[in-house]
Amino acid sequence: MGGTMTKFCAEPQYPTYLETIGKTPLVKVDRMLPEEAKHATVLVKLEMQNPGGSIKDRIALNMIESAERSGKLKPGMTVVEGTSGNTGIGIAMVCAAKGYKCIIIMPQVPAMLERVMIIRQFGGHVHLTAAGKGIKGVLEQYEKLIASAPDNYFGTAQFTNLDNPDAHIKTTGPEIWEATKGRVDYFVHGIGTGGCIRGTGEYLKRLKPSVKVIAIEPTEARVHIGAPPKPHPIVGIGAGIVTHFLGLEGKPVENEAPLPGIIDEWAHASGDECVAFAKRAAELEGIMCGPSAGAALKVATDIASRPEAKGKTIVVILASHGIRYTAHPLWAEVKKEAAAALPAPPNMDKDIELVQARLS
Repeated sequence: MGGTMTKFCAEPQYPTYLETIGKTPLVKVDRMLPEEAKHATVLVKLEMQNPGGSIKDRIALNMIESAERSGKLKPGMTVVEGTSGNTGIGIAMVCAAKGYKCIIIMPQVPAMLERVMIIRQFGGHVHLTAAGKGIKGVLEQYEKLIASAPDNYFGTAQFTNLDNPDAHIKTTGPEIWEATKGRVDYFVHGIGTGGCIRGTGEYLKRLKPSVKVIAIEPTEARVHIGAPPKPHPIVGIGAGIVTHFLGLEGKPVENEAPLPGIIDEWAHASGDECVAFAKRAAELEGIMCGPSAGAALKVATDIASRPEAKGKTIVVILASHGIRYTAHPLWAEVKKEAAAALPAPPNMDKDIELVQARLS
């Protein structure tokens, strides 16, 4: 009997590491919501559960595999990307798994600490550009590097590459639709490259035109409605440029006008609000998320509190895990507390009181 069963049992199938990208959970939050918001259902998509820790794994894989299929990316070439961080991590992870070298270009600011470390741990190379030039300086160096040896470098070009929103048309949108069984009324997300909000929003609106897509920018950098960009701490959104994928041709909208079929409302959250809501998610829901997710939760809470949101379902993208931002103000209070409680070197005297610190 045992031999017969062995003969007819199918061989077990195992995924590759990169095949675990996507299919992230969509879960309900409740405890962090004020009472007036609880007449709506707020669902959060846990993109930190992607293997590289953020939603950017989706576009990294799609951009690289599409380039492989088209022949633009050939064995031996080096992949190049300019980024504020998470896309760079996704690119470095995919390149490591596929055997490519990569160069990730980022601004030289303290918030890049974990990103530099993670990319280097994946074996990627990092070029840091002058902080004062912002994302424009990053993109300038990106173009210069690729132009210097176009046969050696392949640029993934996340800000203009249509394989970016396509990743969300193929994965993020369908996952949300399937998980909600089509019962989605609002889709809330911040504008980084604009790829996720364009791709996911396009997919959802195609199946249900009444879905409202809410785009979030930092209060300090609302460039899509014409405000001048200022420094802000919401890493991952608000790059200070009008994004390519919204069809604006580099020009902001006037009077916060919606973009028919793309964006229904322009929302915003401040640096302080992003920190406050990310901390609320950790303390009240057990969900540790990053600054852009905190901003999204703030806006989603505001929407859920509106009278017209009663009985509606709001889907929010939580783009990355909070542990990736220990150099960010999000962690400032507990870092100071922990540093005071953990002296270096430690006191090794055995005759001191047993409990040396209580943190609460």
